Amino acid sequence: MRGRLWKWTVTFIGILAVLAAACSDVEGDGGDGGETGAGGGTVAQCGSEPIRLAVNAWVGAEANAAVAAAVMEDQMGCTVELVEIDEFPQFSAMAQGDLDASLEVWPSVHADDRTQYIDDPNGGVVDGGELGILGNIGWFVPSYVIDEHPEFAGYEGIVGNESYFATAETGDKGQFLGSDPNFGFYDEEIAQNLGLDLEFVYSGSETGSLAALDAAFANQEPLLMYFWSPHWAQAKYDLVEVELPAFTDECAAALENADADGYACDYADDVLYKAFGVDLEAKDPAAFQFLSNFNWTAEDQNSVGVAINDGTDRLEAARAWMADNEAVWSAWLPAAS
Repeated sequence: MRGRLWKWTVTFIGILAVLAAACSDVEGDGGDGGETGAGGGTVAQCGSEPIRLAVNAWVGAEANAAVAAAVMEDQMGCTVELVEIDEFPQFSAMAQGDLDASLEVWPSVHADDRTQYIDDPNGGVVDGGELGILGNIGWFVPSYVIDEHPEFAGYEGIVGNESYFATAETGDKGQFLGSDPNFGFYDEEIAQNLGLDLEFVYSGSETGSLAALDAAFANQEPLLMYFWSPHWAQAKYDLVEVELPAFTDECAAALENADADGYACDYADDVLYKAFGVDLEAKDPAAFQFLSNFNWTAEDQNSVGVAINDGTDRLEAARAWMADNEAVWSAWLPAAS
C-alpha cells in the first residue's frame, strides 16, 4: 500500500507541475499576463514591437535611456533600441513614429518645439511627465578666475574686460566657449544684447567641453563657457556661474515667437520633462506606463553618468546602479492588469 500510494502521489504532483507550467506560459504570452517583479508583484510585460528611446548628445540623457532600457529589458521583457539623435530633430521623429520617447527635454530651449508638437493637438507628441530633475544652463568660469577677479561674478564686470578670456585662437578678443553646436543656446544673442564683445568658439561636444575644462584647471587658465547642471563635472571642477539678468516675461515672449534676437536674460530654470510619441500608449501600454513612471534624482543620474564617462558600457553602468537602487526602479514598474 505505501509503495502504491507513493507512486500515485508522484504522478499527481507531476500532473500539477505540468499544468502550472502551462498556465505560466499562457500568462507570459498574453497581453494581460505578467512576470513576478523584484518586489513580488506581477509586472506588466511589453509587447513584441521594439521601444525606441532617444539618446541625446550629453551623458545625462544617455544615463536616463540606459537605465530605462535595462529595467525594461530585465523586468518587463521589452526589446529596447537606443537611438542616437540630436535634441531638436527628435521631436519630428517622435511625431512621425520613428522614435517612441525622449526622457530629458530642457524647456528653456524647446519652447517652440513644445508649441508645435505638444501643445498642438495634432502635433504628434505628448508630455510624458516630469523627470524629477531641475536643470540649469548658464555661463560658468573656474573659481580661481573669481578669486583673481571677483567682479567677473556678474556680467557687468566682464564688459570692457573681455580680453582677459582671449586665447591663441581668438587673438585680442575674449573667447566664449560654447559646446555642441546642435545644442539649444542663446549665448551670442545674450552677449550682443548685453554689450559684451566676445568671440564664440564651439568645443563641438560635451566631451570637447570637458577636455577644455581639464586643460584650463590643469594650467589655471581663464575660461568662460556654456555649461549646465546637473552634471557630474560640477562636483569635480569648482565652477562659478556668472550672474546674468534674471529671466523675464519679455525673454519668454521672444522664445515663444521663435525670435531670440531680443533675448538678454539668463536661461530659465528647467523642470526637465519627458516626451512621447502620441502612438506609444496604444502601441505598448506597459512601456508607456513605465516611462510615465520613470522619475529619479540628479544624484542618481550623475552616478550613472560618471561611470559611463569613465568608460563603462552604458548598460553595465545602468545595471550596476540597479543593483544598489531597487527601491527606486521597482516603483516605476507597472502592475499587470
